[in-house]
Amino acid sequence: MAKIVKQRLCGGTFFTLFLRARKPLRGANEYYAGNPEPYSEPIALFALSKVIVPDWQNIFVFADSTVSGNTSQYKTCKNEGGSIYPFGDDAALTAFNARVKENYFSALAEMCKVIELLVDTGSMRKDERLVKELLALIEVDDSINDSQPFFALESGDAITKSDILKATSVCLQSFLLGVWHFAVTRSEKNTFGKETINLWCPSTGGGKREYKGNLANLITRNITLNYFEGFGESVDAEIVDEPFVDEPMINDEIPNEEQSTEKEPAASNLTQQVINNNPTFFNFNVSGNNNNFYNHVDTVNIKNGGQKDE
Repeated sequence: MAKIVKQRLCGGTFFTLFLRARKPLRGANEYYAGNPEPYSEPIALFALSKVIVPDWQNIFVFADSTVSGNTSQYKTCKNEGGSIYPFGDDAALTAFNARVKENYFSALAEMCKVIELLVDTGSMRKDERLVKELLALIEVDDSINDSQPFFALESGDAITKSDILKATSVCLQSFLLGVWHFAVTRSEKNTFGKETINLWCPSTGGGKREYKGNLANLITRNITLNYFEGFGESVDAEIVDEPFVDEPMINDEIPNEEQSTEKEPAASNLTQQVINNNPTFFNFNVSGNNNNFYNHVDTVNIKNGGQKDE
């Protein structure tokens, strides 16, 4: 009898699904032309780290093999990603938990930066698929009680699992913040999702492991996505004083989607380049939870995956 794997929501499983929603990768020709990949897995995980700790240390001072290895180990739920990421730091997670509950809009602004930088919100509907996959994962994860709160509403208020599963309208940034917050602060460690990763991405004996899950197919209702969008001054660039050491990846756990045909781009001074090319400093004209953000809010609705109504 085949073993029934109970699928779990944790940091690594969230990250695995999140990577599927990235903007199109540049490819090998761009890399060898001197244009590094701005949507690599380490860049993505570092960006999500900064939602937890906005002033988190720059990971790109470490060797390429260290960053790539720790990123892969977190994604495959082997550990908490090592010391270069904040996922195993109790103080960081405690502070993040408090900030989401007491200073919600500052955390939301950080998640907006991540989405603007990395997530494909175009006609391929990767953002819609990501929302549906996460909703399905929340639904099938029976370790999450129906009364479990998720801080996934635009107001910063919580919504229970049972209610979020009935939702037909979702703010992308708020939803991802609420699910990410739960995934990284829940009492279970990241290794909780290891069997889930093995189910989604079966081993190929050292070769590329592709996602074989069907979570998006479990949500058949239409989901209306709303977006916060704001443009102000660019995010302050973090200057990387030491480049990646050009070393090959030392692990074969679920390589990057592009890795089977091309080398993972080096990231020398990549953070500065990526951020300078993506102005993602968000200001919101909202108040609540002792917060005030100024300038403007643009709310964009996508109905049934159709065109944006501004």
